[in-house]
This record gives sequence, structure tokens and C-alpha cells, in this order.
Amino acid sequence: MRKDFNRLPHMIAKSIVLILTSTFVFFSCNSSKENDKNGASNTSESDQIALNAWDKSGDLVQKITLSSKGVIRNKEWGISIDSLQEKLELAENQPANGKSYTLYFDDSDLNFTDISYLSDSQQKLTEIDFDIFVETKSQVEDLKEKFTTYLQVKFGASKTEGNKIIWEKDKNTQVILQDVSTDKDPGIKLVFSRKN
Repeated sequence: MRKDFNRLPHMIAKSIVLILTSTFVFFSCNSSKENDKNGASNTSESDQIALNAWDKSGDLVQKITLSSKGVIRNKEWGISIDSLQEKLELAENQPANGKSYTLYFDDSDLNFTDISYLSDSQQKLTEIDFDIFVETKSQVEDLKEKFTTYLQVKFGASKTEGNKIIWEKDKNTQVILQDVSTDKDPGIKLVFSRKN
């Protein structure tokens, strides 16, 4: 009986160590799983910088681009044209090799963009065009400035050729921003195209 009492503290100590070890392992595994979940949603430093620039770009740029993810509007090159998920109405004119949508900025028919998703012969996304129209030339200038600031961060330095601003530093994407204003229709054409 005395021997059993002497072993009791030793058995309790072993039990406590076993419980503590099990608890530590359990919480470590859960913490690791949570880090994996959070890590998957964590953004790289360059993605975070692009997100910050997008946050500062203004309401209209944000409405047009939707987010800083993907090439633009959360889209990646090579997705199937049939898999496009836009909650916009289809544009009046549809391209032969893609889909076009119209995004209205307000209740008028004067401020809008037609967004055309164009594909290659395998129906994979290779180009996204924006025909953006606003009411005044000053709105065009403001929009050009805000887009340029955002795109400089997302796609690197640009070059100017005539009335076009071109981004070519990104190995997958070329971007061309052009003022296409006429006296009656102030506007911008913005083209994102796959490079390879």
C-alpha cells in the first residue's frame, strides 16, 4: 500500500505532462490551420501596394475596375469567356469573339463604360477593353490622372506615345490608356491585352 502512495505523485506528474503536451499539440495544430487559412488570403507586398493605390484611386476608377485583384475586374488571362460572371447588362453591340457589357455610372445615359471581354480561337480571355464616356472634358482629365496614378503602381512605369499612355513592364499584360474625346463625346479608351 505504501509503495502505491509513493508512485501516486509520479503518476499524477506523468498525467499532467501528458495532458499539457496533448493540449499544446492540439492548439498548435489549430493555430497552424488558422495561419494556413489566413496565409491563403494574405496578400503579397506588391498586391498590398496595388490595393492601397486602388483604395486611393477614387469612386469612379473603383467602380470601373471593381478591385485591384487580377488583371482588372478580378479577371485573369486564359479564363473561358463562357465563365465570365458580370452582374451588368449586356451591351447593345456584341463582339464576334467575346462578350460586352455596359456599366452605367449614374441614372443618365451620358456617363457609362462599355466593357468588352475578347477571346482567342479557344474562347480564352486575351483582351479587356473599356470605352468610357463622361459628360465633360474636365472629367476625362481627372479620370486619366487617377487611372494613370493607379496603373503606375499596378503595372509599373509607363511611356507616352502621342495621346496614348502605355504600360509594358508587366510580362503578361500591356495596358494602353487613350483620350478619345470628341466635341460631343468626351471619353477614354482603356485596353488591357495579354502579351504572351
